[in-house]
Amino acid sequence: MVKVGHRGRMRDHAVIVLRLLTQHERITIGRIASEIGASELTARRWVDSFSCVLPLRLERGTVILEEAFRKHPRKKEG
Repeated sequence: MVKVGHRGRMRDHAVIVLRLLTQHERITIGRIASEIGASELTARRWVDSFSCVLPLRLERGTVILEEAFRKHPRKKEG
């Protein structure tokens, strides 16, 4: 197994958190922390950072991605 440095770990966390936020309408801070193998405080920091670029909010430990971002209009075929 190859050890990744601090920057590699941060990059991995960013990718995992982005995937979780875009795949789930609602996800708990605890689940995010578990998925990235970090503390809930670290997960909360990542969510706070992503809130600058994604329309999300945090309610009682649950991250909610706004509906307008989740639903994309389908392209008409034909």
